[in-house]
Amino acid sequence: MPANVTSKTANARTPPSKPNKSKPSVDTRELGIHSYLGYLRDRLVEARDLLTESGSIFVQIGDENVHRVRSVLDEVFGSDNFVSQIAFKTTGGATGALLPGNVDHLLWFAKNTDVVKFRSVYRTKEMGGAGGSGYDLFEMEDGTRFRPKDSEEVPATARRFQLTTLMSQSVGRAKGEGAASWFPVEIGGRVFRPSMQARWKTNESGMAHLLAANRVAIQGATVRYVRYFDDFSAFPITNLWDDTQTGSGMDKVYVVQTNSKVIQRCMLMCTDPGDLVLDPTCGSGTTAYVAEQWGRRWITIDTSRVALALARQRLMGAKFPYFLLADSPEGRRKETDLSGALGAGPTNGDIRKGFVYERVQHITLKSIANNPDIRDGMTRSEIDAAIKRHAEYELLYDKPYEDRRRCGSPGRLRWRVCRRIGPLRSPARCPTTCRVARRRLIWMAVVRRSCKRF
Repeated sequence: MPANVTSKTANARTPPSKPNKSKPSVDTRELGIHSYLGYLRDRLVEARDLLTESGSIFVQIGDENVHRVRSVLDEVFGSDNFVSQIAFKTTGGATGALLPGNVDHLLWFAKNTDVVKFRSVYRTKEMGGAGGSGYDLFEMEDGTRFRPKDSEEVPATARRFQLTTLMSQSVGRAKGEGAASWFPVEIGGRVFRPSMQARWKTNESGMAHLLAANRVAIQGATVRYVRYFDDFSAFPITNLWDDTQTGSGMDKVYVVQTNSKVIQRCMLMCTDPGDLVLDPTCGSGTTAYVAEQWGRRWITIDTSRVALALARQRLMGAKFPYFLLADSPEGRRKETDLSGALGAGPTNGDIRKGFVYERVQHITLKSIANNPDIRDGMTRSEIDAAIKRHAEYELLYDKPYEDRRRCGSPGRLRWRVCRRIGPLRSPARCPTTCRVARRRLIWMAVVRRSCKRF
């Protein structure tokens, strides 16, 4: 099974002159940050060996040591396998002597970026807020377009839109006169051409469809594409997560506890239901909790019996939603209602075939330009219907349909304690599940999920 490793670490600082109980235990190591980086590198090497080819690893670190840990990850995984450095908000009211910091970082590396598993995760657009800024133009039902004045009231039936570029400067495509996507466009008696360093984003046939759909508007000395707010009600997340601060997605119990929304996004981006997630720093068990909630198999490890006892208690006392399986009679009926596609063959309840997800229509310039049903003389409602018939849908992997008649629990958990003295390199003396631990660890424990909830 695919194995994705999620590693969490706290900030590592040079040890203070006096012990400070509020700081992580790594601060008291003999060589300070050097001991910590050596400790981390040993575990990253083992994590790399455990990963499947399409797997990913996430390391959480503060801004004081992110550059050091990034160098270690570059060494272990190779700089070519770096995917992204994600900054996520941890608090909304930070203070500091100089510039307050309110973000932590996730360093995302892949075992192999050529085949890494990735699923786009989306957020809902908010009018004037996240994903919804810039839609400051309106279109009336009769086709009149305008920008309202500050005190002007806009009818509720008006449609919001923005104007975006119709030209592309992408590298590797022919540009200038004679190129396939370089041609004159005539609107209202005026002729427009792209610059010699650019080209249109579509060909002449596609531009004709855009003009027929009234999706091209004049702005200054050029023409631009008309993008309505409701063309796509969501937007993809980037490497800046500003909605993850404490209070927005969880009730934080422990000081170093990671927001469950952060772990959830990492998991949804890089795994499918039934995949295996490994967390070698269990802590309070948030990774295992999120994995259980979203139908992932998991293994979590810690050197502390206290941490594992807390995680075990948290999991055993939890109730989880029961999501509709795509490979189930109920899931197939729901999928048929949503997409019209009829499933063939028997159902086996295989979680690896995923859940049934909510979806949103995504109308793009490309889908309109390639739409064969659009022609001159169509009414506004006929054009909109033709566009919707050929538009694609995006799955919302964080919104599977729930079967509210059922609820899930983690079932039986297997607790394994491994004791040994000396290096943990001998496979004959240490189980395979303990390969993440090396050299300096005297004992470790593993909590592993051993029965399916779905």
